[in-house]
Amino acid sequence: MLNNFVQEKNIWKLRNFSNMQAEILVDTSSTIGDIDKRIYGQFIEHLGECIYPGIWVGESSKIPNIKGFRKDVLDAIKRLKPPIIRWPGGNFSSGYHWEDGIGPRDKRPKKLELAWNIDGEMKVWNVVESNQFGTCEFIELCRLIGAQPFITVNAGNGSPEEAARWVEYCNFQGDTYYASMRKMHGYPESFGVKLWSVGNELYGEWQIGYCLDGVECARRTIEFVNEMKRVDPTIEIVAVGCDYDAQWNIDMVKHAGKYFDYLSIHRYAFTSGMTYHDLIAEPFIWENILHTIYGTVEMTRVRVGLKKEIKLAFDEWNVWYPEAKPPMLKQNTSVKDALFTGLVLNMLHRLCREVPIACFAQTVNVLPLIMADFEGRMFVNPQYLAFKLFVDSAQDSVVKCLVDSPSIFLKKLNRDIDLVQATATFSKSRDKLAVHLVNLSENDDAVCKIQLKGFKPKKAVFRYVSGKSLDDKNTFDNPNNIIIEEDKAKIENDAIEIELRRHSVASVLIEGLTQ
Repeated sequence: MLNNFVQEKNIWKLRNFSNMQAEILVDTSSTIGDIDKRIYGQFIEHLGECIYPGIWVGESSKIPNIKGFRKDVLDAIKRLKPPIIRWPGGNFSSGYHWEDGIGPRDKRPKKLELAWNIDGEMKVWNVVESNQFGTCEFIELCRLIGAQPFITVNAGNGSPEEAARWVEYCNFQGDTYYASMRKMHGYPESFGVKLWSVGNELYGEWQIGYCLDGVECARRTIEFVNEMKRVDPTIEIVAVGCDYDAQWNIDMVKHAGKYFDYLSIHRYAFTSGMTYHDLIAEPFIWENILHTIYGTVEMTRVRVGLKKEIKLAFDEWNVWYPEAKPPMLKQNTSVKDALFTGLVLNMLHRLCREVPIACFAQTVNVLPLIMADFEGRMFVNPQYLAFKLFVDSAQDSVVKCLVDSPSIFLKKLNRDIDLVQATATFSKSRDKLAVHLVNLSENDDAVCKIQLKGFKPKKAVFRYVSGKSLDDKNTFDNPNNIIIEEDKAKIENDAIEIELRRHSVASVLIEGLTQ
C-alpha cells in the first residue's frame, strides 16, 4: 500500500487546480498508541485578570453569572471540553496557603501576593489576593464544566503537613477535622481529587522556596508525597521536572521516582525576534526535547531498578509575545498562532505513549484562549478555535499517518518539513476516523487526497480555521473575524479529497466501516 501511495503521486492529476498537492495515507490497522484525553487540559492561575474577572465575578455582579462564575466564559470553556483543569498555579502556588481560600467569603483574608515580586522588579504590582476564589469555587468550576480537578500544592513555602491536610479536606470521607470542615462548608461528599502536583518550577530562582538542585527537590517531593499518600494512597502525583537540565530529571527519578507518577515539563515559545518560520519550528523542537527527556527518565528508571513507569506531564505550554507584559500578561494571538497550536496538538498525538497529560497556559486573559473584560465583553482567539477543532474530532487511538507534500526548510531545525502536517485518530468502535491537519504555507492552498487503509468511508465532515492573512485576529469589536468554517469533503474511490486553505488548521471527521 505504501509503495502504491508514493508511486501514485506521479500519476494523480487533479482537474484545473494549480494549488499545492498533498497526499496523506492513514493506516487504521497500525496503532501508535491510545490517546489520554488529558492532553487537552487547561490551566488557570491567580495572575493578572485570569481569575478576576476572567472566571469569577461574584453573585452580585452585573455581568451575567452562575454562582459567581461569569456565564459567557463558563460556556466558552465548556465548549472546549477540558478533561482536566490545573490550579492554582503556576508561580502562585509556591506561596499559596489553601486555608485562606475556604469558608465564608466575607471572612477570607486579603493577602499581599509575593509570587510576582521577583528581584524587586515588580514592586509596582502591589498585588493583593482577595481569596474569593478558593478550593470550593475551583471544584464548583470543574463540576460546571465537566472537568477533573488537578491541584498544585504549595511546595515552596508550604509544608508536607499543609499539603496532606488539603488532601484530607478534598478527599477524606470520615469525621476528621478537615473532612468535617469541608462538610460544614456545604460539601458532604468527597471531592475525589485524584491528580496532585507537588510544587511548580522549583528549579527556578523566580519561584518562592526554590530548590538548589534536583537532589533537594527529590527530597522535598518524598516528604510531601509521604504525608499526602498516607491520607489518600490512590492519588496520582506529578513532580517537578526541568526542560533544560537533564541532571535535575535524573536526580528526581533516581531519588524520588517511586513516589511520583509523572514528571512535569513546561515550555513557552518566546517570540521576541522570531520569524514565522522560527515559530512553526518550535513544536518540532519541543517534540525532540520531550522525547529526549522521556528517554532520560526511562534510562534512569532502568538503571536504578525502578519497575513503575514514569511519564511526562506537559502541564504548561503556549506562545508568549513581547506585548504580554507584567502584570497582566495580555496578548491577542492570530492565525499563525492557531497553526502553532495545531502543531503542538499533533505533536502530543505522536507522543501519546510518553505524554498523557498536557495543559494549555492559560485559559482566560493571561496568554489566553479567551479574552474577557470588566464590561462583560468576551471573545475567543484563533488558538481557541484550533483547540476546539481538535477536541471536537479527536478519537481514541493514534494511528499511522504518512504525508507527502511540498516541503520547507526551517533554519532553526536545520531540516525540511512537509508544508502539510497531519495526524490521525481512530475510535475504539472502529467506525470513526479523524484526520487533524495543518497547512503551513503562507500563500498556497493544498489539494489533499487522503487515502485510507483498512477503512471504507461513508461520510466526511471537513472543518477548518483560517483567515485572509497569518496576522488576522479576533477583537472585542470584531469577535467573529475568524471562525470555524465548514467545506466540502469529496469521497471518491474510497479516498477523501479536500481543498485545505493556506495557513489553516483543519479536521476531517470520517464515518465508515472497517475493512
